[in-house]
Amino acid sequence: MIEWLPLAALVLLVGFLMGMVWVSYRRVMSMKTWQLYLANLHSPKAIINHKDGSILYANRSFVRLFNVEASGHKFHIRGEREQQTFEALLASRCWPHPFVEMTGDFRAVSDHRTPRHARFSGLPVWCGGQRVWIVSLEPKSEAVYSEPFADNDSQIFRSVINSLSELVCFQDKEGRIVGSNLAYDRFWKGREQEGLIFSTDENARGRRTQQSWTTNPNGDSCLLESNQTVLLDDENHVFGTLSISHDVTNWHMMRQSLEQEIEARQEVEQQLKKHSNVLTSIFKASVDPIGIYNKDYEFLGGNAAFAEAMGAQHDELEGENAEDLMEPEVLAQHRKIDVPVLESGDTVKYEDLVMKRDGSMVWYELTKTQFRDPTDETIGVLVIARDVTERKATQQQLADAIMELEELSFVDGLTKVANRRSFDEQLVKMWHSHIREQEPLSLIFCDIDYFKPYNDNYGHQQGDEALRSVADVFQRVIRRPLDAVARYGGEEFAILLPNTTEEGAVVVAQNIADELKAADLPHAYSKVADRLTLSQGIATLYPVAGQDYGDLVSLADRALYGAKHAGRNRVVTSQSMKQAKLSANA
Repeated sequence: MIEWLPLAALVLLVGFLMGMVWVSYRRVMSMKTWQLYLANLHSPKAIINHKDGSILYANRSFVRLFNVEASGHKFHIRGEREQQTFEALLASRCWPHPFVEMTGDFRAVSDHRTPRHARFSGLPVWCGGQRVWIVSLEPKSEAVYSEPFADNDSQIFRSVINSLSELVCFQDKEGRIVGSNLAYDRFWKGREQEGLIFSTDENARGRRTQQSWTTNPNGDSCLLESNQTVLLDDENHVFGTLSISHDVTNWHMMRQSLEQEIEARQEVEQQLKKHSNVLTSIFKASVDPIGIYNKDYEFLGGNAAFAEAMGAQHDELEGENAEDLMEPEVLAQHRKIDVPVLESGDTVKYEDLVMKRDGSMVWYELTKTQFRDPTDETIGVLVIARDVTERKATQQQLADAIMELEELSFVDGLTKVANRRSFDEQLVKMWHSHIREQEPLSLIFCDIDYFKPYNDNYGHQQGDEALRSVADVFQRVIRRPLDAVARYGGEEFAILLPNTTEEGAVVVAQNIADELKAADLPHAYSKVADRLTLSQGIATLYPVAGQDYGDLVSLADRALYGAKHAGRNRVVTSQSMKQAKLSANA
């Protein structure tokens, strides 16, 4: 029997060791198991390495509430002060002793915010072969992080407010921030005191508006328009304020008078009995149409301005269906525009002309963003519109003025034909087009004979009238759409004739001379006739690549000089001058 004792002892030892391993396996959970467990908890939880305090895992609530940057499997608290505070909370803890205590909430980033406290607790566990803390930093009450959105029934309103681009802030009567939306937190991060534009006054009532220049998170200057409404309880006592700010820089730059637009908004003294009424107050505080409808186009809410813009006969849209309020073709247009909003979550901005109840037409700039109900994950569309009728009118006036100015910059003010600038531009265009088409381009330079004596003796006013009469002659003769008549300078005119040979240009020039003769404009001081006459020089080229269009101008100018030199009141072509020169040389 003694011989079996060592064997029995060995069997017992092996069994004991296997039991210890089995117990350890039962007691120690893997990292993946802990992550699956913590991910389904609503309260903020994190797995912390007890040696260096690094975050091994944080669930969604912890990441969202405590500004944690999650990149792959790495987690890091963004704020340096928050990181130091968190490390200090863990520094005095001794693993494996659990702890639970109340501490200040390091999420409070400003002395102007209401003091907050949280329950800080840690559970020591083995996880993946490491000693870790399962840390929970929970608010003392749910309202700490959700006011004024604590009521579960108002999650839809919280989601809508956080989707607004406007900066929304709630203060108690002592001036401390008790709630703000995501846009406000992002804009004023690190400079919250600057964002508190108004101070709370117990005697203040109604609504205040202010415009102020500041810088956005990118460092660019921007003009913020802020509206603050004093909130009153059932006994008409002040219990806080609601402030709404939005960027109006572009409006200010377009027209400074728009700075006063918001000041005309209706005063709002809506009493807030529950936090769920916050969205209603925001809707009613704005003259801009704001509304929400789901993907089935059933209205979930909207202010009076939105109801009027929709053409509804009453202001209560909740529960109404768009098919009962809108024309089929208008609804079809909205459905088409809403496709990227509902399917991809894109933000869509466009302008639309709407008929109001009184029959007046109003231009609205509409911004549509996707709205998702966190309670049942249904999606819809949040619509925010702005009346831009005045802006559209200003834009139209500006466009009309620009067109008129453009027209004046290309037309000679006296004769109402094209000016020198317009002639140069048309010559360049025609030159290049004729290079492609390999067609002839003709130019006629015309000069009124002895116009200076005419001006000196008849007077400048009569001289201006003579220039207008000659321009009218050109307009009567030159009728092809692409032909161009321009006042080249003083009493000199230029006529561009596309796709025209020299022979065709001579016919046009002769028609001009005949028409001017028929006009019978007296000129007693001319040396060639007793009526107003013209000297005309014609040049024709087939433009080729690399050739300068100035060659055509030079040839026509020399032909005009030849007409004057030959005695005026005649038509001379550059080709005839060339032939005459060859004959003279021969």
